[in-house]
Amino acid sequence: MEFFFSSCAGVDVTANQDEASDHETFQLEFDTCTRRWYIRTMKDKYWTLETACGIQAISDKRSSNALFELTWLECGSVAFRANNGKYVTIKKSGHLFANCESIEDNAKFFFELVNRPVLVLKCEQGFVGSKSGSSTALECNKASYDVIHVEKGTNGVVFFKGSNGKYWKISSSGMSCDGESPEGFYLQLVEPSRLCIKNMEGSYLVAEKNGVFRFGSSDFEQATQWEY
Repeated sequence: MEFFFSSCAGVDVTANQDEASDHETFQLEFDTCTRRWYIRTMKDKYWTLETACGIQAISDKRSSNALFELTWLECGSVAFRANNGKYVTIKKSGHLFANCESIEDNAKFFFELVNRPVLVLKCEQGFVGSKSGSSTALECNKASYDVIHVEKGTNGVVFFKGSNGKYWKISSSGMSCDGESPEGFYLQLVEPSRLCIKNMEGSYLVAEKNGVFRFGSSDFEQATQWEY
């Protein structure tokens, strides 16, 4: 059974809610100097590393103890590293503590982007769009864009659907929008307006100069950072 992070239990941040509401929705704010993230609640309080390594949402000001590094993992999950260098884990009570030296199972979480029901993707070559009006093949060097509808699966998985009602389909020659059934992807935030896209096998979506884009390397350094 999955549980959501929540700020509904007073000042403590917990992971024990089985439904998502405003209390389980958080805003990520990027710090360009440290390339880490602040996490803000619906009440404008920041997650903060407090005494005894507990994570609480009590501060209305940014501080170094409110910064978290997001570590994206091969399985599509993400780990949070607090300002003390330790990873955030869940206790049996659901409370969060930053006291783990390595990434264990109880330090792995899944991310859902809730404020983007549609996406427009762009890389250095141009926008992602149909190769031509009569083609379902997709290219990433277009002057105009196609709107991508984002459907949510489980455990952070998303599905991409085109305006034609078909799903993104992976092939050896590139991407197309003619799938009858969805194929799952993971979104990996890099900056406030940039993300990487990974398939279920752990390969990143990479743009090529000829407009073709396909899943290739599992190395993050080789991944295309898509503007959205």
